[in-house]
Amino acid sequence: MSKSTPRLRALSLALLLTIGAGASGAQAQTAIPAPGLQANGTITYDSQGVPTITAASDVDAAWLMGYAHARDRFFQMDQLRRVASGTLAELFGQAALSSDVQFRTFGLRRAAQKSWEASPAALRGPLRAYADGVNAWLAQNASTLPIEYGALELTRAQPWSPVDSLVIGKLLALQLSFDDDTGYTARLGAYQQAGAAAGFNGAALFFEDTHRSAPADDRASIPGFFSDQNKSVRIKSDPNAGIDAEQLALLQTHVARVEGHPILGPLLNRRENRAGSNWWMVSGEHTASGRPILANDPHLSMDTPTLFHEAHIVSNDPAFPQPMNTAGLVAPGTPLPILGCTSDFCWGLTTNSLDVTDWYFEQFILNTYGLPTHSITNGVAEPVLWVFQSYFVNRFDGVMDNAARDNSIGYTNGAVTVLVPRRNFGPMLVAPNAQGQGITVQYAGWGSTFELEAFRKINRATNLEEFRQAVLNFDVGSQNFGYVDKAGNIAYYVSAEAPIRQDLQANTVNGLPPFLVRNGSGGNEWLPRQTTHPGQALPYEVLAPSEMPQWVNPAQGYIANANNDPVGATFDNNPLNQQRAGGGIYYLAPGGSPFRMGRIDRELQDLIARGNITVQDMARLQANTELLDAELVLPHLLNAFDNRPACPVANDAKVAEAIGYLRDWDLSHPTGIQQGYDAGDNPFALAAPSETEIANSVAATLFTMFRSQAIRGTIDHTLGQVGLGSFRPGGTDAYTALIHHLKMFPSRQGRGASGLDFFTRVPSGVAANAPAATRRDCILLDSLKRGIDRLASNDFAPAFGNSTNLRDYRWGRLHRIVFDHPLGDPLSIPSDNGYPFTNLAPGLPGLARPGGFQAVDASSHDVRGDGLNSFMFGSGPIRRFIGEMTDTPTLLQVIPGGQDGKIGGPGYISQLPLWLVNGYKPLVIDPQASAASAVATLQFSPR
Repeated sequence: MSKSTPRLRALSLALLLTIGAGASGAQAQTAIPAPGLQANGTITYDSQGVPTITAASDVDAAWLMGYAHARDRFFQMDQLRRVASGTLAELFGQAALSSDVQFRTFGLRRAAQKSWEASPAALRGPLRAYADGVNAWLAQNASTLPIEYGALELTRAQPWSPVDSLVIGKLLALQLSFDDDTGYTARLGAYQQAGAAAGFNGAALFFEDTHRSAPADDRASIPGFFSDQNKSVRIKSDPNAGIDAEQLALLQTHVARVEGHPILGPLLNRRENRAGSNWWMVSGEHTASGRPILANDPHLSMDTPTLFHEAHIVSNDPAFPQPMNTAGLVAPGTPLPILGCTSDFCWGLTTNSLDVTDWYFEQFILNTYGLPTHSITNGVAEPVLWVFQSYFVNRFDGVMDNAARDNSIGYTNGAVTVLVPRRNFGPMLVAPNAQGQGITVQYAGWGSTFELEAFRKINRATNLEEFRQAVLNFDVGSQNFGYVDKAGNIAYYVSAEAPIRQDLQANTVNGLPPFLVRNGSGGNEWLPRQTTHPGQALPYEVLAPSEMPQWVNPAQGYIANANNDPVGATFDNNPLNQQRAGGGIYYLAPGGSPFRMGRIDRELQDLIARGNITVQDMARLQANTELLDAELVLPHLLNAFDNRPACPVANDAKVAEAIGYLRDWDLSHPTGIQQGYDAGDNPFALAAPSETEIANSVAATLFTMFRSQAIRGTIDHTLGQVGLGSFRPGGTDAYTALIHHLKMFPSRQGRGASGLDFFTRVPSGVAANAPAATRRDCILLDSLKRGIDRLASNDFAPAFGNSTNLRDYRWGRLHRIVFDHPLGDPLSIPSDNGYPFTNLAPGLPGLARPGGFQAVDASSHDVRGDGLNSFMFGSGPIRRFIGEMTDTPTLLQVIPGGQDGKIGGPGYISQLPLWLVNGYKPLVIDPQASAASAVATLQFSPR
């Protein structure tokens, strides 16, 4: 079998067991005391350490889930609640203090407390029980905490509370839905200032040339969503709206503070290093079984322990007409699956880019200490609120449990959090300047929201209508919910609440649009709530559920989403010119990610044309590494070579050889090395690559280096020439811009709407006044040559040994992943920790994997990558799932790691071997099958 040919089950479970079973421990001989449990319950474990919870009620099921999570993942849970709550320095010391300041200011803990106080009793009961289960495990294991605590000079951990569960949910929602508009606005301001000085249109440079809303490919999840009357709204706006020098300084202060933060930094770029996901659904009319199939792979940070924990929950609660039987992935720290299946249906999630964050230049009145006392909106001074903060830091001085208060944080730097009530009680994030102007942020998640209530209802739903009603409680962290059921339905719902802005409702854009920092003095407010929709939490007007994107059983027989613009509102590069049915501008977000969706949609259409789609077809599509961006851009490079432009590089022998590789390339990105974990491999006996795979791997490397150099030689070079080298767009925005300028070249000859020419970095031997097409072709070929030269350089010697033989440039030598532990070696994978995974070679950390920029099998890297380790990736499929809704469903799933967070046991990597080679294992939903596969049982009795 070819190394790149995926197969559904790369390994048998027996092969996995060669690394050891028994992750769940021995059979329990006596019942474990369970204070807070209402009736007897059990947790059984299969050979992979997957627990099945069997309880007499939903509340008891939550108790048992809390115990199971604490047993397997307590340190991870503790770390997550501390990150979100701003108390991480109590674990990690001084290095985490700046993160604590940021998260205390954000106030996720304040928001979680509000959610707890407003939660219905039906949710409060399970959350209390979950905390009781965690704390029961803590009490029974007080002297044997996870090994991380010893390394951190700690012997005890704080008890769990229901608010801890909610704050973890708030953190996940923030990572998925919070947009930091300051970086984009700073670039706009710099472009406008440079344009005014140098005589080009700075606003056009930003909106049209470099930070486009229009995607590079126009595949929508719901084609035809807008009718003719929705289109082409006449918008009143100020074409000269911008920011002044003082405001630019405020923006740069904030950007400098957060750009290196592992969680907050990526939020500065909407399409760069953000969480993503894929799902697609095919109805039974196109499948071999006649039943619908759902495939889902959410993309999040892939560390160790992995983010989610697999579980099967059976609750025989007499308060409901039928038992709850649900299986899937649960976020440790929370009680219920957020991805999975019930006895009746399966659901999946991808992130929707709904814009629920508005930033403001806020005018304050200051006291003599420089602290704001009032904000001014519409000429009215309104009191702000102060929240005083105390920070404690682990001292690491050899004394156990020695955290001490840190008094180094000044009032305006985090010791006092300033809240602005009209901003949904949002914080001031940049202290005021001498003119009293600071920056605040309004976000849908600052108040009480009910995402966990949505999942409580989903896990109890039995049909499509009950599922739809449950999704209405998902208030922030917008998701695209995909649904398939045994009745044959496929359905898509966009969740969360979209605030209606004052100016947009009047068909105007007052100053800057809502995806940039706005003027807080009036005119850009969220409208106060006048209509309350089912499940609504926000105290503002929001789009009605009927206005949100949704599609049920479409005639085309499939639906797909991969974080793209779901309805095509941005395809004309203007996200603000569609009309709401009842008046006002229909606005969801400024853009989406098109490349994965473009590949998925093309492949699905081909499969549907062929017919009789199978689960195996879905597995192959999840493993797809044929990059859409290469399909769009490679023809420009090949045409440049065929045009034989008048430049020396066109006659370079290595360029000609590289063009040969690229011309024969199938656009896939296999590793091309025996040490690589390609789809279909046996992870414990990796196969040698075929000649075809080697050739495709070399082509992948060559194109990746060309792409990087092309961006640098066009977008980056042009900005540098006008003094904007420090204000480059993110890599994905820059690449989207390059694709646009290549597409528009026949009509614009490389000149943007700003008036700037993006094809001026001509290589040696080309006259500066050469025809535009010659300059373009020579720049493209020179970018390929520069990439080849880089691969032979000393910088890449650990990978290629200064070789000038193109055949040596195998993609797997560059494209690698390390599953990082927060404490680093030896807890990371790979590491010298006894597991059968080692770093690729000296100077080449990580495991070699196929894939690349915006591959369907998500494994994206820095699109500007230019160094040995700049093509590594750290986020991707946190779950691969395929479900076919036959009477006895075929449910397959795998996660990138293990169930158990305890280093040293087989549970630490229990599913990683399968994940690495795109294999799957069964997701068990049948309680009898779970009982038959049990290798260990824990029995619990109330006390």
